[in-house]
Amino acid sequence: MPSGLDAAEAVSLILNYVTAYQMLHRSVKVRPGQRVLIHGAAGGVGSALLQLGRLAGLEMYGTCSSRGAPVVSDLGTIPIDYQNQDFVKEIHRLTGQGVDVVFDSIGGTHIWRSRKALRRGGRVVAYGLTSSLRGGRLASGRSGGRHRYRAILIFGLYIAGGWLLPGRKRVVPYSIQTLKRLKPALFRQDLIALFELLQQQKIKPLIARRFPLAEARDAHELLGKGGVTGKIVLVSNASSLESGAA
Repeated sequence: MPSGLDAAEAVSLILNYVTAYQMLHRSVKVRPGQRVLIHGAAGGVGSALLQLGRLAGLEMYGTCSSRGAPVVSDLGTIPIDYQNQDFVKEIHRLTGQGVDVVFDSIGGTHIWRSRKALRRGGRVVAYGLTSSLRGGRLASGRSGGRHRYRAILIFGLYIAGGWLLPGRKRVVPYSIQTLKRLKPALFRQDLIALFELLQQQKIKPLIARRFPLAEARDAHELLGKGGVTGKIVLVSNASSLESGAA
């Protein structure tokens, strides 16, 4: 890690910002002026997508709660209240034809709804499975592998449907673990690029809260409740906590 960087901000780059950077520039290769919809826009990966998307010259829309709307707006994005608005109808009202890309971390049937927000030839980048998890377990309350395999099968059908159905609206899977394993040089290259952006103060990770390691359980409970704006970080000493309060 380059010297002089805030440790909590730097560690946020390793997962959230690398994920966002690679989805933008590896999975779909966005271009200036394109329209994108980001689900969970006030969260860790969501806020990273907003900051990196602004640097890429994108027109952005983001689903969030009413509490997260000010953060999303401050990052140059039009917020859509997912609790009180139908994001598909709202996107078509705002854009007419739909967006070029949707970044969907929710999964399940939500992927197909995201596909409805696309213009012809658009892409849904699907990552994570937050809709299937609750408190570290499947939303159904069961933790069996059989249900996980069923979710993977459905996901595969969505990918196939994107190729077979009219409109050329594709579903593109993304996994940071897979890409890092298959192409480790790209992971290192992208992380170095992000460290440079952080040093230049062109990006600033949103730190929701810093917890000492002794309070890791509290951090997990807060994360499980949802609605967190930015990244929750565990730190090893008091100085790191103080730097976050400054």
